[in-house]
Amino acid sequence: MRTSIKSRLFLIIYGIILLFIAGLIVLNNTYLETFYTEYRERTLLVAFDEVKVFDIENLSLSSKVLEVENDYNIGVNIVKQTIKSTDPFSPDFPHLPQPYERIYGNQFIMKDNVIATIMRSFNQQMDGETNSDFDTVIMESSENNDYIAFLARIIPKDDFGAENDDFQLLALCVAQEQPDGLYVYYILTVSFQSIHESIAIFNTFTIIVGFIFMVISGLVVYLFSYRFTNPILQMNEVTQDLANLNFDKRVELTTNDELGDLGLSINKMSSQLESSIKEIQEANKKLAKDIQLKTNIDNMRREFIANASHELKTPISLIIGYSEALKLSGLTDEMKEDYLNIIMDESNKMNKLVMGLLKISQLESGFQQFNVTEFSIKDFVDETIKLYTIKLNEKGINPIVEVDDLIVDSDYDSIQAVLNNYISNALNHINDNHILKISSSIVGDKLVRISVFNSGKPIPEDSLERIWESFYKVDKARTRAYGGQGLGLSIVKTILNNLGNSYGVINHNDGVEFYFELVFHSEKK
Repeated sequence: MRTSIKSRLFLIIYGIILLFIAGLIVLNNTYLETFYTEYRERTLLVAFDEVKVFDIENLSLSSKVLEVENDYNIGVNIVKQTIKSTDPFSPDFPHLPQPYERIYGNQFIMKDNVIATIMRSFNQQMDGETNSDFDTVIMESSENNDYIAFLARIIPKDDFGAENDDFQLLALCVAQEQPDGLYVYYILTVSFQSIHESIAIFNTFTIIVGFIFMVISGLVVYLFSYRFTNPILQMNEVTQDLANLNFDKRVELTTNDELGDLGLSINKMSSQLESSIKEIQEANKKLAKDIQLKTNIDNMRREFIANASHELKTPISLIIGYSEALKLSGLTDEMKEDYLNIIMDESNKMNKLVMGLLKISQLESGFQQFNVTEFSIKDFVDETIKLYTIKLNEKGINPIVEVDDLIVDSDYDSIQAVLNNYISNALNHINDNHILKISSSIVGDKLVRISVFNSGKPIPEDSLERIWESFYKVDKARTRAYGGQGLGLSIVKTILNNLGNSYGVINHNDGVEFYFELVFHSEKK
């Protein structure tokens, strides 16, 4: 089963905290009593160092010792031995005077029999005996032998001789020998009951604080693990998007650490990768366009050769056929003249076709030089229409001319070739309504559109884009009838593209409109 980093991080850190708290509780229950007892033993020794300097004959002794008791939370008794015998269990003990004089201490806190027991045990220790009620811990003397001390755990006995563990004491007993051979005893005690109570309270407090700390630390660790792993999850999401070539997302980190540096590196890699892929995509698009252009050019070249061959094949065949027919005998002069007229007509068609191809070749190769001059489009249209006077009269067409008198800059001859092709095309496709209209209109701020409209059948929608191609014919039979080769509109497209002018065709319900646009700069004065 897959486990997330956040879960593992939470479990590891929280587990370490739980182990620490559990270990602390175990150590408290195992070693705290020993540690605390040793600490209180050292406290008794330190307290004695303060008490021993007090003058036991001084009236301020009580206040000074009481201050030490309060500072170290201990009990202090100072007694002076009065007789040698200190055995409270000897048969003569009840008949003897009290073996000591209590200089400082409270008999309700430290009973006389306990003090007598301590004195008896001390004498036994001095005599080398080990049979006593004391568990001796330390037996030492100072360098000048002024003090003899031992540290013991005392279990006091009641009036019936039974031990009472509830009142067990840790006692430091120090004896100072006087000139008369008797001793002054300094007895400093700590109740084991207070030690046990302190340890129990501390353990209870540790458990309560540990439980509270576990709850708080659980929340803190969860928030920390979320805060720590959230940037990693975010970076993982961004890198997955990078793998899918999605560069919209970025790592949003503001921390000044290793994760922040990693986030910046991922963002930098994303930007560079996005830039590189875009460059590759642009290069691929350009390459695809170049390949498509080359394919189109190859297709156009093959189609051009096929169309040119087809257009040349018919007149050449006719020329060859009628030329061979002229060799036949028995032809009348009228027949010979008809054959020669056919040969000349087909030769003119071939010449027109070749010249058209040469014209397109010159325009596409860039060898055609344009002579840009100023001229009036009204005068220009009038002069061009005059070239078709005879043909217009033959067809009974009265052209409608609605052209503004504007001055334009362009190549007069090239634009006239464009208008000639539009008018010729209109005359070849005009219907019996005989409507031929040449007009101008303002387009935008500085453009004038010159349109040639003829009544007739609209061009099929699927042919509107292809009519500008070389040798393309919408109605091949009709085109053949008036001697067209399908090069006129191709020449128009090449001229206007080289001049940088717009052009197009618009279908109407009752006819077709061809147009081109020129830049004008003023009206004729």
